Amino acid sequence: MIATRTINPIHFEDLDPHRFEDLIRQLMYDFREWKSIEAIGRTGSDEGIDIQATESIPVDNQKDEDEELKYEDRLWIIQCKREKSINPRKIERIIKHDLETKEDLPYGYILVGSTNFSKKSRDLFKSKLNQLGINEFYIFGNPELEDLLFLPKYDHLLFAYFGISLQKRKRSLKSELSARLTTKRKLYKSLGNTHEVENKTVFVRSALDSDYPNLKGNFSSLKWRYYYCCCYEPVDHLCLVTNKKYAYANWDTGEWDIIDDSDLSFPYDPELLDLPKEYYNAISDKDFKASTLWDALDENCRGFYYEIRSIPFDRILLVDELGDTYHEGPHLIVEYKNNSPFEDKVFKIIKSTKMYSNEFIKDPKPDKRIKIFSK
Repeated sequence: MIATRTINPIHFEDLDPHRFEDLIRQLMYDFREWKSIEAIGRTGSDEGIDIQATESIPVDNQKDEDEELKYEDRLWIIQCKREKSINPRKIERIIKHDLETKEDLPYGYILVGSTNFSKKSRDLFKSKLNQLGINEFYIFGNPELEDLLFLPKYDHLLFAYFGISLQKRKRSLKSELSARLTTKRKLYKSLGNTHEVENKTVFVRSALDSDYPNLKGNFSSLKWRYYYCCCYEPVDHLCLVTNKKYAYANWDTGEWDIIDDSDLSFPYDPELLDLPKEYYNAISDKDFKASTLWDALDENCRGFYYEIRSIPFDRILLVDELGDTYHEGPHLIVEYKNNSPFEDKVFKIIKSTKMYSNEFIKDPKPDKRIKIFSK
């Protein structure tokens, strides 16, 4: 499974108090059509009130249509608290300081905190503001602030204050999906579609291997080689056969056995440069002996054991359908991780060799292995 990429909770409390006020003020610009909005907290005036805003609302009681439109100014107080925790008792103190001691109450009041307000705190806030007769009031905590910042129109603020840009991520995601589609089209052109790709051979090598194409006698673990293709599963992956062996299977009980001393996944053709004939001959001898044992089985019990591993499209840097002078195409130039082009997950299956048979054993259990080929 590919891990889902998410954004961690935004740490508003890590901002400097004045920077937090600046952020809230800029978020409030679009909250109403303000006549003015002032950062009075920075001046140290008005006894701790952070932001004061005024909106002008047209008065609806004009008697004459030709009469000049009149406006009513409404005062709002916006209080910012950059604190990790604000409990109900603290909310009572804030309201008492900002409102209950004032002779002239504002039209609207907004409390913004860098915390998650509890239901009890929110209920107390609403009750107190109703008692005071405040016309409009809002309480914004972390969830509400994150909702605002994740809107496209505030992406510039999200980036300016926290170094995160969802619009950049969106563009990056679009580019990533486009690159996968391009790789998929090239694979389909070179290897065939989902119904044609099985058993096609493809050459896989690292983009950064400076030794290519010379093996230099390191035959025990080949750094590049041909593989048989299997399928395009999981989605946006190409699966290749990394191991194939002669197998015995009891399809009813799930019992099984394989001939370990052979590997049918290694293509004899096309041949690898610098790989001596003796290497191919050794493989051939092992496969011949294994096939002799396997042929002696009841036809109903014959199968092939497969180990299948996948290469994600994201790690295929280039699909070269032409190949080169040393190895026939198509080539996959892959970003290797831990000296491997493959994901860690290994899919194991034993499939029947009988024509039109759907019998198989998925993930053969170790405790079901019995001794058939070596007694």
